[in-house]
Parts: sequence; C-alpha cells; structure tokens
Amino acid sequence: MQATDSERETGSARWPPRTRSRGDAPLGSWVARSRAWRLMADLEGAAPRVLLTTIGLASVAIYYLGFARPYPVEAGLARPLTDFTQLTGSSFWPTVALIVALVALFALYPSGVWLCHRLERVRPVDGAATHSSGSSAARRRSLRAAWIIVVGFGAVGALVLLPAYPIFSLDIFYYMSADRIWSVYRENPFVVPPLQAAHDPFFPYVMWGHYALPYGPLWPWISAATSRFGSGQIIPTLLSFKALAVLGYVASVFALAWALRRVRPDRQLTGTCVFAWNPLVLLELAGNGHNDAVALVPAVLAMGFWARRTSIAATAALMASFLMKATVVVIAPALLWPSLRRAVVERRIPWWLLSHAVPALVLYILAWLPFWTDDRPTGFLREGNQYFQSLTSLLVAAIPLMWQAIGLRFIQVVLMGFFVVFCVSQLRSLAEEGTAALRAVWRIMLFFLLVVSPFFSAWYVIWLTLIAALIAERRATVLTTALCVGSLATYMVQFVVRPLAAPTLGLAQINALGLLTALAPFVASWVVLRWRDSAANEVTVPVKGSSG
Repeated sequence: MQATDSERETGSARWPPRTRSRGDAPLGSWVARSRAWRLMADLEGAAPRVLLTTIGLASVAIYYLGFARPYPVEAGLARPLTDFTQLTGSSFWPTVALIVALVALFALYPSGVWLCHRLERVRPVDGAATHSSGSSAARRRSLRAAWIIVVGFGAVGALVLLPAYPIFSLDIFYYMSADRIWSVYRENPFVVPPLQAAHDPFFPYVMWGHYALPYGPLWPWISAATSRFGSGQIIPTLLSFKALAVLGYVASVFALAWALRRVRPDRQLTGTCVFAWNPLVLLELAGNGHNDAVALVPAVLAMGFWARRTSIAATAALMASFLMKATVVVIAPALLWPSLRRAVVERRIPWWLLSHAVPALVLYILAWLPFWTDDRPTGFLREGNQYFQSLTSLLVAAIPLMWQAIGLRFIQVVLMGFFVVFCVSQLRSLAEEGTAALRAVWRIMLFFLLVVSPFFSAWYVIWLTLIAALIAERRATVLTTALCVGSLATYMVQFVVRPLAAPTLGLAQINALGLLTALAPFVASWVVLRWRDSAANEVTVPVKGSSG
C-alpha cells in the first residue's frame, strides 16, 4: 500500500500500515453490485467499530470496578486528608487490584487508538470504483459512528468517575477551601491562605492550607460559580468541582476534534481517541478533578486558531488559559512565533504589537483589577520553592543544607537558560503552522517537564498528551503513553513504597525513586523506537559478484 502525502511528510513517524489481501480481485461490475458483496464489505467495515465498542465498554467497566465502586466519595470523606494509603493502609490486595486496573486500561487504550487509525485508513474495496460516491458515504457514516463511540465512551467513563473519591490527589479540596476565602469570607484569595479560616468546616480536608492561591485571576470566579451548586455542604461541593472537571474534559475533547479538522483532517478520529481515551487524562481530570480541565479548553482553541493562522484569536485564547492556570505559558511563545516572524519579514511589527500584545495586556490587567492590592501575592513564590520528583530535587539534595536556598535559585536559573537555548533551537521547525511545528511544541513541553520543572506530578502529562493528540503520529503517541504509565506509577511510590520504606528511605531517595519510576517506561520506549528506526534504515549492500 502506498503512503499518503501526509505520511511522506512525517517520515518514520507513521502508524503501522494496514494490509489488505488482494486475492479477491474485481471479477466484474456485477460482483461489486451484488448484495452479498456489499454485505461482506459492510461487515468488514463494522468489525473495527464492534471492537471499538467492546474496548469502550471494557474500559468503562474497569473505571467503575477499579475506582468508582471501591472508593466512593462517602468513604473518603469519613476522615480528613484521606488518600489511597489511608483508605487501604497500603494493603496487598487493594494495591494489586489497582495495578491490575491500570495495566488493563493501558492495554486497551492503544488498541482503541489503533482501531481508530484503521478506520480512517479504510479504502473502498476493489471493484467498487463505480460506486465511489456510495462507498464514500458509507465511509463517512462509519467514521461518524466511530467518532460517536469514542466521544460517547469517553464521556461515560468520565461520568462513571464522577462519584469516585480522588484517591491520588487532594488538590480539589484546596480549590474548595480557597474558594471559601473568596466567596464566603470576602477576602483576597491571592493574599489570604485557607489557613486564615481554620474554623471553616472545609479546612480540615486541605493539605496545603498555608498556600495563598497560586492560579490565575479567572479561576476564583469559576470556582465561586461552581461552589454555588454545593450550597455550603462538602459532598455536593466536591461533586460540583468534579463535575466542572468533567465538563472541561468533554469541552476539551470537542475543541480538540475541531482543531484536528484543520491540523490533521486525515487523523481526526485517531487524535481525538489519543486524548479522550487516555487513562491518565480521565483519572486525573474526572477522577481527581484537577482544574487543568478548565484551562485546557482555551488552550485547545488557541491551537485550533493557530493552525488556521488566526493569530489574534489564538493570542486571546492563550491569555485566557494563562489567566486560569499558568501551564500554557510553556508553549505560548512557540505558538506565537510564526505570526511574529511573518510580521518581522513583512515589517508589520507595530501592527502585530497593537493587535496581539495590547489586547492580551488589557485582558490581563482587567482580570487582575478585582484582586489588586498592595500586599504581595505569596502563592506563586511558594510554588517556586517546591521541588520533588525532578532533576532539580536531585541536584538540591547534593547541596549542603545551609546553601540549599541559594542553590535552588541557581539551579532554576541554569535550567531555565538551557530551556531558552532549547526553544531557540526549535525556531526553524516553528516557522510555519503545521505538523512539524507541533512536533517542536511537543518537544518543548517534554523538555520542560523532564528537565526544567522543579516538581513533577502525573497530571502535568495531560498537556503533553493534548499536543500528542494533535500530532496524531505513532512516535509521539507511544512516547507520551509511556510517560503516562510511568507518571501513574509514581503514585505507587508515593502511596505504597514510601509508607512502607519511610524509616529507611529519606526524601531525597524517594524523589529519586519517583523520578526513575516516571522515566523508566519513557526511556525504554524511546530506545525501542530508535532501534526499530535503525533497523528499518539499514541498507543491505550486495557483495560484488554475488547473484541476484
């Protein structure tokens, strides 16, 4: 089967080609018109959809049996600060059940992605050329049905996880308590931490109560609107914030499909499945309720506008995401570079600044005006002082205790310098909106997460998964999935290994073990892909005088 134009552009980053037996050559137009032949073709086209439905059903069942049923919200709220360790006591069988559930989900996930790719590669059967319009219509119906399956089971999986207690992260309780500072006590959440309302009934469930709000100025308005559905009760409020994450997840999936229509129209279904069915995405957004779900929506829209060269709208969407959560700032300069480069070439820099930078700055100022104060926000500074499961944590552990504060800042400056140099090295790939630029954006986000970021948590990989979904190629998907597996495995280090080995392993050893756990599947996958590429590129040189 010959490669398509998009596959020729991507080089070795192709999916395995779908082979078709050509033993049934066209025997005449009457064969193509026969009812039996059309029935066989329909069955062949329906088989991937049936398998896709089976995988969707199995995944939803695992989310229910492995997470929602054993860890209901009521059980987790029985006592404050409950996580997987407190719920199970690091018991053997619950740990085994959790590992089995995660392994099963990541075994089903690539099969679903492959089936989506197979459906998008389907060609009309031989002999049906005279009915190309009918075959095209059937193919469109098949893809539409598959798209409903992917989005539908993704949404059902998210809804199944809605009543599940967030066993891996307690951040959602911080959202709830910080909102009380703003919506109930009418204090500035960027200055006043939840600790100042220690009498509040929500406060005992907060892990980071001494932190002022480290998010953007749009988040308090969103959290205040969400908490209204909770009526001041902890269970309804918790479910409201989890429902917000589910809505953000569903909106992100639709926005992603819209962006893929321009970025990779030939792999729209595949890219949607890469994100929508990723177990880490569902567990961290619908399961743990992270507010990344809300910040993702304008970020995906920004990438869709970027692909359409609507750079003014892309800039506004990027700023909206940044004003919710700052993660998007890692890739924002890369997405703005093509339009800025064209402005430089065309000598329209003043117009670019007026149409891009000025509206973004105005939006930024307007968003911060309600929270403007002479007191300095402390949440952002405290975020900068964290370091765990990262290269920074390993380097700081090697510095004497009395010099660690200064050493931390020095390490952060040096790593940020490396990051800037790396981003500059990607400018050639970022020159034009397209797949090559998205690969560069993916590399930039990966470099930041693994090298620059002072702390590494599993849900940060959601952003990398989103970019991989837009690329919709084998290499990015495999490597991102491997990093997802390692990232979720760090919870085993945190909630199982750490409690059992606390007397013998210190914080530095736990951080090193967590980082190695996160990276191991990624490095192994990278080595295998490199080996396969090297084997595929080997050219056999015939020996002089040999036959054939």
